[in-house]
Amino acid sequence: MLVLKNITIKTLKGRTLLNDCSFSLNKNDRLAIIGEEGNGKSTLCKLIAGVDDIHKDFIVSGDVICDHARIGYLPQHLSDKQYQQDVFSFLIQDPTDADYDILPQFEKQMSKFDMSFQPEDYNRSLSSFSGGEKIKIQMAKLLTEDPLVLVLDEPTNDLDLDALRWLEDFILKSSIPLIYVSHDSVLLAKTANRILHLEQTQRKQVPLWTLESIGFEEYLAKRTHRIQRQESLAKKQKSEMDAQMEKWRQIYQKVEHRQNTISRQDPHGGQLLKKKMKNVKAVKRRIDKVEKIKNPDPEEAVEIFFDQVESMPSSKVIFSDQLESLYIGKRLLSSNLHLQIVGPARIGIFGSNGCGKSTYLRYIDQKMSELNVSHYMMVQDYSEKLDVTKSAVDFLTKDKTKEEKSEIMTYLGSLKFTEQEMISPIESLSLGQRAKVILVDMVRSKVDCLILDEPTRNLSPLTMPVVESMFKQFHGAILAVSHDRHFLTHVCDKHYLFTQEGLRFIENFDIN
Repeated sequence: MLVLKNITIKTLKGRTLLNDCSFSLNKNDRLAIIGEEGNGKSTLCKLIAGVDDIHKDFIVSGDVICDHARIGYLPQHLSDKQYQQDVFSFLIQDPTDADYDILPQFEKQMSKFDMSFQPEDYNRSLSSFSGGEKIKIQMAKLLTEDPLVLVLDEPTNDLDLDALRWLEDFILKSSIPLIYVSHDSVLLAKTANRILHLEQTQRKQVPLWTLESIGFEEYLAKRTHRIQRQESLAKKQKSEMDAQMEKWRQIYQKVEHRQNTISRQDPHGGQLLKKKMKNVKAVKRRIDKVEKIKNPDPEEAVEIFFDQVESMPSSKVIFSDQLESLYIGKRLLSSNLHLQIVGPARIGIFGSNGCGKSTYLRYIDQKMSELNVSHYMMVQDYSEKLDVTKSAVDFLTKDKTKEEKSEIMTYLGSLKFTEQEMISPIESLSLGQRAKVILVDMVRSKVDCLILDEPTRNLSPLTMPVVESMFKQFHGAILAVSHDRHFLTHVCDKHYLFTQEGLRFIENFDIN
């Protein structure tokens, strides 16, 4: 159905994202592409789907053997123009030369997706639908084209929990082989039966790709075992070589001492020592030529943490508020919103798309500022927080001292930023890298409360354990809106459903 042969992808600046990658996709395959931000996952999806503009930004060699007309491609983002289109125009691009039979097929697919679609909905713009509804409309359109393969780039972005469960069910039941990119570790664990891992190693100088026909969790376990084994072998070899070098130094020093002290009346002895020294140096050259087992430096081995501060008293009330009505414009979103944040609370809020969760967090942010509550807010749209024309180092710099710059570069380096990425404009960085810049800013902010709006949405599932540990270690309180089920389960200890009637406490939160 789909074959890739010797695919190599390079940026116009010469950085290799993928080198000599080959694989085939077969019936019943659910191939998940994973890797850190900016490693070429979306670029590979575009190449497979036959998106023409990829060649404007990348140099590509190798062959993709498939019928591009039969590839159903869900892009990571639609254009602003597409979002403003009504559904009819989105489905029927050219009314003068269109197959109107796709409309009943589209409606049939929408009914299979348990989404009521009325005739008047054809006149609604795509932007007026929720995140989950937008994905269902795009998927229904793709399926009317009878694709042989589906390529889905970040389909979980902007989906609420109900939509995520729907997508998992769709992937598992699909008779069409799929390739998809996702940062949702729960979805990956439940659905993937093959893994393609794209990596950039050795300070992003050497690309690697790994293909395994196993599930996500099994792949992680196998990878962890491989890394631990390599670490063990590297440690053992270093210990053995250190012992060899110590023995060699002792012999070398002994021979050198005898050379320095031998009498000139013993030329034969001198010749023997000279020969001995030659042999000793030959042994050193052989030791130096032994191929060293490198300590693994996995791309996801990042480090970030808050300073160790005494945990906040569990009875301290950080913030308390009662909001009678929450509006956006003239639309009432919710009523009777009561929130109290006490001690080092970890509060997770979830709910359907468009119900007002982000609007509520902005209200909380404003109220905390008015009350001088020490806090930091991470918004969904990073451009609200970041000056993207500045470099990461310049954005994070406050005092402009050498010591501060060194500290900032250490933080960024521990998150696998290259020096070039540290000093390049933030607008040239991937969304995941921008999220990491905000995390560094957050860690250095020295506050007592974090307000987080979808904090994990652009971070690799391989990096998330470190980020989750960072949040767990935070001394103060966390108030987060998230649809990341792993984050909600492993970081948050209190869960609230955002409804029109206010925040409803969920006593036993279950990701299923």
